[in-house]
Amino acid sequence: MTVDDLWLHLTVPVLLALLLARALWALVAVELCARWLLANAHRDPAQAGEKAPWLVVLLPMLREQALAPETIAAFTALDYPLGRAAVVVITTEREENARRRDRARLPALATTGPLTEVQLRGLFPRARCGNIADKVNAAPRNERFALLTQLYDAAPTTRETVAALADDQPAIGLRLVHLHQPDTGGRKAGQLNHAADHLDTILGPLGWQNENDADNTFLCVYDADAIPDVRALNSFTETATRHRARTGRPPALIQQQRLPLLARRAFPSGAIGLLLAGEWLYQLRRSLGIELARTRLAQWLTTAQLPPAIRALLRPMVYGVGCGMCVHLPAVRSLGGFPEPMEDLGTGHRLSLLGAGVAPATVAVLDEPYTEPRGLTNLHALAFHTSARPDRHARDVAHLPSDLSRISKAFLILREWADEIVWLTGAPLIAAAVICAWWSGPICFALALVGVLLHGPVLTARLLQLVPALHAAVLPTTSRIPAAPRPTPSRRTALITSSPVQPFIRLAGPWRMILRRIAGHPTTFGKTER
Repeated sequence: MTVDDLWLHLTVPVLLALLLARALWALVAVELCARWLLANAHRDPAQAGEKAPWLVVLLPMLREQALAPETIAAFTALDYPLGRAAVVVITTEREENARRRDRARLPALATTGPLTEVQLRGLFPRARCGNIADKVNAAPRNERFALLTQLYDAAPTTRETVAALADDQPAIGLRLVHLHQPDTGGRKAGQLNHAADHLDTILGPLGWQNENDADNTFLCVYDADAIPDVRALNSFTETATRHRARTGRPPALIQQQRLPLLARRAFPSGAIGLLLAGEWLYQLRRSLGIELARTRLAQWLTTAQLPPAIRALLRPMVYGVGCGMCVHLPAVRSLGGFPEPMEDLGTGHRLSLLGAGVAPATVAVLDEPYTEPRGLTNLHALAFHTSARPDRHARDVAHLPSDLSRISKAFLILREWADEIVWLTGAPLIAAAVICAWWSGPICFALALVGVLLHGPVLTARLLQLVPALHAAVLPTTSRIPAAPRPTPSRRTALITSSPVQPFIRLAGPWRMILRRIAGHPTTFGKTER
């Protein structure tokens, strides 16, 4: 058999069968998980009582002056016994130091042609960059530096904004605590660990004592742009209670599902906007069909009566998501804190390798999709960087007691490596197989056609149908909530038509990072701007 025959009559049929199987699984997983969320949206979780778990809502912020008041108001209004929870906003000296360094850039910016929003990113809150660029561009050239400096100096830092809100917090609502982290390097994980080290300051005034209450305490991590469901904390408590009743132990991780359905900013026009809108739907698809599906599968396997070999084959690597991730305090401490560089994926990987109990929360949380390419590329590179070495996560927790055998851990590591290989090479290989399907025979051509349609247009159309219901299923703490993205009829058609090429968009970040490493450039990750 020649190489051509091997490709056309063996490799292509296998790849197309895998495409069809993956498409069918994605359709089923998305549908089942969406229905599960929507079914739970019609009921209220049990109200937490006086002995409810202690919950600490952690909101790390970096250059979030514009969103801080809205976010704090939303989270302090969550429904939960006031004496059993606190909302903690963690600002960081990294922002203050960067602000002092970046002030030296103002003279050059004031003299370079028309300013753009992109040039001001990192200097001002993202939401204000466009307006500030317009103001400076409208001023006479000899006055631009003075105006830009005035606007820069007048803008409060996140620390100043949050401190003012903490000093003037209303008597109603959950306790608000502001912590400021020294510039010790690192990313979001460092801010979270700073808060975890100051629980006496946070919960002590409410009567919390480490020696008595640590085992009944959870840390709930969110992003600054999130809109929570008013029932979120009661949902965590109900989930923890049910898990403990089934297994005799509290869950190490309760994952509230993140849905990227807040349209605070519109997608750009043209091809870039189309690709970003397609990625928004791809994120929603991943949230339902992969992240929530894996969490539910891991929970089911906890009590399922299955042979150990079958359990090892089915056990998934759970992906923690740092917007709605609720972690048992003893689990965080056993891991040595939230890991860098991604506190969520790293936590999910390490707890999975320990066989720790995980459970899905019954209500979702809303946040924003990515509306500019650079932030999206940075996210994909960072996620790939964190996921690509599960063996390192296994090494970091090797000293801890685990419910998994060595074989089960090996299966998890191999499965994660396979996922990363598919991420890098799957889209090009499948595309080549689809192109060659015509020469492989009518059966292969039919497989290619059905697989592409199900994996792309059919699932995309279904996700577009689900968006309004999923958005409405989240009950906010205030009456105002940003609407979900609403593509025009022509944009909907374009999204459905272009959906087969969307997997290629996710290749840009990882491959750019890999090529930079090959060229000897250091790997750096800044704030992932949405």
